[in-house]
Amino acid sequence: MRGKMLLKGKVFLDKMMEARGKIASKGAERLPDGARILVHSRSRTVLATLKEAHKMKKRLFVYVTECASNDSGRVMKKDLDALGIPCTLVLDSAVGYIIEQVDLVLFGAEGVVESGGICNKIGTYTIAICAKMLNKPVYVLCESFKFVRMYPLNQKDLKDEFKVSLKNCNSKNDFFMTDFSLLQYHASTLKKVEDLSSVHPLVDYTNPSLITLLFTDLGILTPSAVSDELIKLYL
Repeated sequence: MRGKMLLKGKVFLDKMMEARGKIASKGAERLPDGARILVHSRSRTVLATLKEAHKMKKRLFVYVTECASNDSGRVMKKDLDALGIPCTLVLDSAVGYIIEQVDLVLFGAEGVVESGGICNKIGTYTIAICAKMLNKPVYVLCESFKFVRMYPLNQKDLKDEFKVSLKNCNSKNDFFMTDFSLLQYHASTLKKVEDLSSVHPLVDYTNPSLITLLFTDLGILTPSAVSDELIKLYL
């Protein structure tokens, strides 16, 4: 039994890495030389895409939001520095100020829902709204195994497990070192009158009208095409 589980895990890992490689290749080709790019939080797929574009000798400059809920933006900046990609860290609250200077926005995703919208690190929705107002393209880089059969219409529709309190975390400075067994899960935070400082959601929902294109291992999709791909995956 253990051997079968390990084999299945290896197969999944291989497929995941293959998918990420396809996305990175497609995404890097579409990034214009000299582009100024805004990224949010830390996404391995976004990082792989920027790395691939750097290998193509494309001159890029990346603005990285700090993502204060878990400081994952700081980790992303360290990764970009290690690759030799010029970048700078910006305050989450400075997105409206900095968005004028960027050419495009790149997001990863925790999940892509049936409408073509995405669930991603808290702050994604705010950035997408700013980008829409200034006609900046928003590209999502995400593997197809993250496509989920959900249809949220707003933030209140996100499932309970996305409403996470950081109050009892061992370390809020490093999301990847968090002991998730200590997290407190709260149902429908926005439906209650509570002190939000003790119940910070880690993700938000960004609707498809704010997304330009999704780069996936299935191809480059418009948000409206996601539902068709989901049907194929689940049939």
